[in-house]
Amino acid sequence: MKLGIRRVGVVAMSGALAVSGLLTLSATSASAAKKLPTYEIGYQGPLSGGNAATGIYEKFGAQLAVKQWQANRHRKFNVKLVPGDDQGDPTIAPSVATGFVLNNNIMAVVGPAFSGATVATLGIYGANHVAEVSPSATRVSITQKDPTASPSGPLNTYHNFFRVVANDGVQGPADGTYLQKNFGTGKILVISDTSTYGAGLASQVAAAITAAGGSLAGGAVLNLPYSNACTAGGTGTSDAVTAGLTGVTAIFYGGYYCDFAQVVDNLVGTQHYTGAIMSGDGSDEPQFITALSTPANGNGVLLTCACSNKQTASWTAAFTAVAHEAPGPYSAESYDATNVILAAMSKLKVVTRAKLLAQIKKTNYKGITKTIKFTSSGDVSGTAIFVNKVQSGAIVQLGLE
Repeated sequence: MKLGIRRVGVVAMSGALAVSGLLTLSATSASAAKKLPTYEIGYQGPLSGGNAATGIYEKFGAQLAVKQWQANRHRKFNVKLVPGDDQGDPTIAPSVATGFVLNNNIMAVVGPAFSGATVATLGIYGANHVAEVSPSATRVSITQKDPTASPSGPLNTYHNFFRVVANDGVQGPADGTYLQKNFGTGKILVISDTSTYGAGLASQVAAAITAAGGSLAGGAVLNLPYSNACTAGGTGTSDAVTAGLTGVTAIFYGGYYCDFAQVVDNLVGTQHYTGAIMSGDGSDEPQFITALSTPANGNGVLLTCACSNKQTASWTAAFTAVAHEAPGPYSAESYDATNVILAAMSKLKVVTRAKLLAQIKKTNYKGITKTIKFTSSGDVSGTAIFVNKVQSGAIVQLGLE
C-alpha cells in the first residue's frame, strides 16, 4: 500500500515537472517573441458604408495570413495588421494613406481595395517608398496606358503599386466578348456608375462589344450620376435606364454591388426586364443578393471576377475560424497579397520600406490563388476570368469565360 502511494507521488511529481517544463518553454518562447522586432502591415479598404463587404472580406484574409505568421515559432520578426477604413471613397483615402505613411512601423500596405482610392493615394505612398499590394483594384490605367479611359495612365509612376488579380484590360474584353457571343442578338446597354473603377471597366466592355460586331444601346456607355443611396454610385431608378431598354437583349453594369442591387431591382422588379444582366467583380459579393428588395430578382444575374471562389476546405475552415463567416470574393487574394509582403520581408536582413519595395518587385510566390509574379508595370502574370451566376439566392461559379 505504501508502495502504491509512493508510485502515485512519483507520477504526480512527474506531472508537475512536465507542467513546469511546459510553462518554462512557453515563457521562453514568449520571451523570445518579445525580443523579435515588430513590424506592421496596413490594410486599406472600405470597412464601413454601402460597399463595406469587399473590405471586410479582404481584411479577414489579411488577418488570417498574419495570424498564421505569428504562429510560426521560427519566424524572424513579429507582425501586426493595422486596418484603415477609406469607405472606398477617393476623398477619404488620402487621409488613411497619410496616417499610414506617418506611422513609421508600417512597412507596406495590403490594398487599397478600390481603384478610385488607389489612384487618390498613389503619390502619397509612392513618395514614401511604401509598397501597395492590392487584392482587387483593377483599373487598367493605374499600371498601363488605357486609351479607352481618362486619365489614360499609366499612373503608377513610382512603381510602388502591385496587384494580385488581372486588370480590367483582361476582365473587360472577356466580359464584352462573352455578352456579345451569348446575348448579342439585339443591342447591349453598358452602364457606368462613373466611379474610377466602374468607368474604366465599362469602357473596356463597350469597346469589346463593338469590336465583336455588337451594337451599343444609345451608341455609347450610359453614364449615370451618383446618389446618396450607397457609398459610391446611385443608379438604381434612373429614368435613363428605363428609356434605354428598347431592343436591348443584355445589360452590363460597371460599378459596385450596393448600387447594382438597385439597378437589378428596377430592371427586374419594376420594368420586368427579362434579358441578360451582368456586372463585374465590384458586384461579385453575396451582399449583392441581400441588398436586393426581393432576392429572387437576382436569379440569373451574371457576375464576373478575376478571382476564384473555390478554395481548399482546410483554408476555408481557417478563414471561417477568424472571420466567423465563410470567405467572400477577394478573401483569398488578400491572404495571398499579405503573404507576398511577408515572404519579401523574410528575405531581408534589415527591413525598410525601400528595401521591401525592391524585394516585392522580385516576387515569385506560390499562393493559394495562383503563382504570383509581377510584371514591370506592377500587374500580375495570368489572365483567368471566372463567370458566376446567381442561382436560388447563391453565387455559383460556372467556370472560365
